[in-house]
Amino acid sequence: MSLKKKDKAQTLRPKQTATQKRNERWGWLFILPWAVGTLYFFIIPMCQAAIYAFNDIEMKNGTTNFTWVGFENFEYLFVGEGAGEFIPKLGEALAKMAYEVPVVVVFSILIAMVLRGNFRGHTFFRAMFFFPVIIASGVCINILRSHVMMTNSSASVEQEAYMFSLPDFTVLTDLFGLPEFVVEFATKVVNGFFDITWKSGVQIILLLVAVNHISPSHYEVADIEGATAWEKLWKITIPMIMPTILVVIIYTIIDSFTDYGNVIMRMIDDLRSEAFLSYATTIGLVYFVIVGILIGVVTLIMNKLTKSAEY
Repeated sequence: MSLKKKDKAQTLRPKQTATQKRNERWGWLFILPWAVGTLYFFIIPMCQAAIYAFNDIEMKNGTTNFTWVGFENFEYLFVGEGAGEFIPKLGEALAKMAYEVPVVVVFSILIAMVLRGNFRGHTFFRAMFFFPVIIASGVCINILRSHVMMTNSSASVEQEAYMFSLPDFTVLTDLFGLPEFVVEFATKVVNGFFDITWKSGVQIILLLVAVNHISPSHYEVADIEGATAWEKLWKITIPMIMPTILVVIIYTIIDSFTDYGNVIMRMIDDLRSEAFLSYATTIGLVYFVIVGILIGVVTLIMNKLTKSAEY
């Protein structure tokens, strides 16, 4: 390399100071646990899933035998007998996601806007919206399965759903003589609100942080210009929290597709427990690809919306 090229390279890459080098080493150190976790809990299982999907797995006498079958599992899933079960359930999961994600995201934005101030009791109300997330965590669910419902199988999904919903208000029919359809409607509304609140805790916290990081000077200038509350929402708040909204949408999509009540997740768990490991893995792999494509499409759309909002 000539002297001129060396000088140019040094100009493009300035020499790091001792503090910068130390910070870089600390940065790699903090990233290391995440990298190890990604390798152990994501990359290695995905490679194993790819191997299982193209093999017929048979377990005998404590040994696992693999027989290469190529695309037979995929053919059975899409054009064989399995299509009659997988395709309708996939459509059901997509339909649930299509209405659940917008409702949860919009609800989370509204609650974050309400809780953004430092009014009296704001800490209590913020904790109240996040509390259902703790109650519905995997640890609590497993404890309730073991000690309350006395079961560890996925067949208890309906029991869990009932446990985290309110009972019907049939007492209103007896006390006030209300029609049965009114009581059923009220029950569905209350349970629906509880379900949305349960699934919005993390999203509310993320959006609340994003909203509170918007400089008050933006709103002060808007007030001077005579902007209405609606204009400030759409021209200041929403554009500035758009990256966080994207994170919230992706999180909600993943949460919807991996929920313990999701029909595809239950299908995979049932097949796995019935020793149809290769077929269950094939469904899981296809399901992962579909979710990945959907998240990619949503990301592209949101990035375009973010760029248009900047202009």
